[in-house]
Amino acid sequence: MTFRAFDQIRLDALREISSIATGNAATSLSTMLGKKVDITIPNVEVETLGKVPDLLGGWDKIVSVIHFYVKGQVKGSILLVLSSSETLRLVNVLTGQKPAHIESLDYMGISALKELGNIVAGSYIRVLAQGLKIKMTYSIPGFAHDMLGAILDQILAQLSQETEHAVIMESEFLVREEVYRGYLIFILTPKAVSAIIESLGNWEK
Repeated sequence: MTFRAFDQIRLDALREISSIATGNAATSLSTMLGKKVDITIPNVEVETLGKVPDLLGGWDKIVSVIHFYVKGQVKGSILLVLSSSETLRLVNVLTGQKPAHIESLDYMGISALKELGNIVAGSYIRVLAQGLKIKMTYSIPGFAHDMLGAILDQILAQLSQETEHAVIMESEFLVREEVYRGYLIFILTPKAVSAIIESLGNWEK
């Protein structure tokens, strides 16, 4: 079974999962920041890994990535991908700092970005696990700032090149009427794909 089996009904279920997960994440971020936060997922796509860099600006695009390894019945990785400019803007809203360059990010700035990723990815993991009735856990967050292609190659090496597809979710964070954009990417092994496709047929809200 492949990602081609993600028919419209299952894509709608995946969007419903996204709606619930982002709602939970927004509530947690609002509490963390003491500010109203909304998170939306304007678009959900399922693509081959080879197309991911082109959709996000190319293999040599410099990005910041907060990444997690997923274990359990679903194995793979979750990545929150941000452009350099959005990374700096988010550090500013998360910590009040105004770093001029990514290289000048301090421990507090990187920790805040990791916590952002932890909240968003954790919300998805919990909703997926509960709604699809499968067991999933995830690692502590890692942070990387490099060319997108180099980061993807490193993550795929950890997955032993088992996977060929990704779920790409365009993400928008709205804080005090300011919009911050990024991408949430699920890179899944073939067995994980089969487990999710099968479970989505029985999705319970």
